[in-house]
Amino acid sequence: MHKDEIWQLYSKNGEPIPGEGWDASRGNPEVTGDEGIVGVSIVFLYRRGKDGLEFLWQKRSEEIDRYPGDWDISAGGHINLGESLIEAAVREAREEIGATISADELELVTMYPFNKNRFAWIYLVDWTEKADEFHFDDHEVTEVKWVKYDEMDDFREKYAKASLKKDRMTFDMMDMWLRTHGNL
Repeated sequence: MHKDEIWQLYSKNGEPIPGEGWDASRGNPEVTGDEGIVGVSIVFLYRRGKDGLEFLWQKRSEEIDRYPGDWDISAGGHINLGESLIEAAVREAREEIGATISADELELVTMYPFNKNRFAWIYLVDWTEKADEFHFDDHEVTEVKWVKYDEMDDFREKYAKASLKKDRMTFDMMDMWLRTHGNL
């Protein structure tokens, strides 16, 4: 999170409210107890390896204020004022792990209310044919790790940031999407 960002505010039906933003320096609305609804675009990179599907996780820097040193999804973050969901996903992947992805590579898994103050849009990107050239220029991430699909629940429960440890919905929806599209 960058304190100088203004996040897009959303109505209860998930539509962006034109010209309405949330000053990130105030903190997340769910933490402050305010009524605003913000959105996040989440990107999970996956690849088909010799041992099956793997997913890329990032380790959060010890220098950041929320969940320092914990493991998190490949990339993701708040949607800035006037920014589309796709633009946010592409930007976050580039900023956090140095991954260059295009809008056509994003595969929408689902959108759901993460809590009463945040909507989450979940995307997958097939990284099978791409090189593992990741870099961490904004100091939010210290390393990345590929985790086998059949080990993800155990990894998440042991090492993920607290909000992901209890977030069964994201992983159930990804599982359903992967099965529907013939990846499992």
